[in-house]
Amino acid sequence: MMKYYIELLPVMAVPSTFVGFVTGMHTGITSKTPIDMFSNWIGYASLGMMTGVTYPVSFPMLAGYVIYKNH
Repeated sequence: MMKYYIELLPVMAVPSTFVGFVTGMHTGITSKTPIDMFSNWIGYASLGMMTGVTYPVSFPMLAGYVIYKNH
C-alpha cells in the first residue's frame, strides 16, 4: 500500500497545492492589506498541500462533506 501512496503522491499533492495557491491569489486580490494578501496565499497553498499529502483520508472525507452538505 505504501508503494501506491508514494507513486500517487505527486499526482495528488501538486494539483491540490496549485489549486489552493490560485484560490489564495484570487482571495488575496480582494484583500485590503498586504499582510492579508500574503496570509491568504500561504494559508490556501498550505491547506492544498496538506490535503494533497493526506489524500487517502482527506479526499474521501471532503467528498463526504460535500455530499452531506448538499442533502
